[in-house]
Amino acid sequence: MKGFGSATEVSWHYTDARQLLPLIKSKALKPTMGYSHRGERPVVWFTRADTYEPMAYPAWLDENGIRHVMASEKEIATRANGLLRIGVAADDPCLRPLSQWTNSRRPENQNLAEEMLNVAKELGSNPVANWQVSFKPVTQKRWLHFQIAFPENVGEAGVLTWSEWDLRAQYTKDLLKMGSDSLICDEGISCECCEPDARLLPESHPLPVSYTHLRAHET
Repeated sequence: MKGFGSATEVSWHYTDARQLLPLIKSKALKPTMGYSHRGERPVVWFTRADTYEPMAYPAWLDENGIRHVMASEKEIATRANGLLRIGVAADDPCLRPLSQWTNSRRPENQNLAEEMLNVAKELGSNPVANWQVSFKPVTQKRWLHFQIAFPENVGEAGVLTWSEWDLRAQYTKDLLKMGSDSLICDEGISCECCEPDARLLPESHPLPVSYTHLRAHET
């Protein structure tokens, strides 16, 4: 309930620290195909859940090219040098209920959507109650929170501490300055070869961790 002194309900977009510099540069969460299919509208995913969304667990390829889904928040934080989440007001006009996404899907893809939602429920998510989508980019001016959890702040049971990242602070400006001359791969993605090595970045931020956690990619 809204009212004087009431807290704003937040809806979260979960990702990992490999997206730190790209998100600071782009100043927006942009719709991606994700669980959408060709010919359908891409979206940005959000959840009202305060814990990391299981369906946001990324995958990786081993030396044999076999795809594996990361098994825990700790594994993600270790491989990606941290977790990220962006919070916006749950009643932000950009956000739409999950039903608008499911109803917008082509009839031939409805079964795939139902399968995806069933998998989410098996993993402990509550899509109907918590999930929201945006069909438009969610720009930085709508972000209420931009938070990072460093590897040492993620345990076996999940995130122990989220730290607020100040997008107007000097350490953000320093990070952008170091990344201003970075290149983009032919594949159109940022990588460890193209982004500046975080070990060389100035230690100007006040957070209780070093910049060694801010490397763009973990190979």
